[in-house]
Amino acid sequence: MADTVADPDLVFVYGLLMRGHELHYHMESGEFVANGRVDGVLVSLGRYPGLIEGSGTVRGELYRFADLPGALDVLDDVEEFEPTDPSRSLYLRIAMHVKTDDGDVGAWVYRYNGPTDGAQPIASGDWSGRT
Repeated sequence: MADTVADPDLVFVYGLLMRGHELHYHMESGEFVANGRVDGVLVSLGRYPGLIEGSGTVRGELYRFADLPGALDVLDDVEEFEPTDPSRSLYLRIAMHVKTDDGDVGAWVYRYNGPTDGAQPIASGDWSGRT
């Protein structure tokens, strides 16, 4: 996942923050932009997913926020990201390329930073369509 971008203005979500899931209300101040895909592997961590490095594609949604810093403050709390101490974070917020039907864009993405022992890969890369 070395393919990163600088200072994106979008947020990519792939789990419980997507439409139809229990934490989507955190995204309601944003505007849905497009469906997208990032490189990596989606794993099930029980009640929620994690994006980890690996060879695969993870599907999700792109959002734009009028107040991006404010939205990132909220999402950092939801994803247990500690900007001042990333090593203690459950997820890391990183900038990545997201593929859409209209081309590639940069977006903030939360990558899982915890242990993956016993985590089950989701072959489809789609949390909403998992079995």
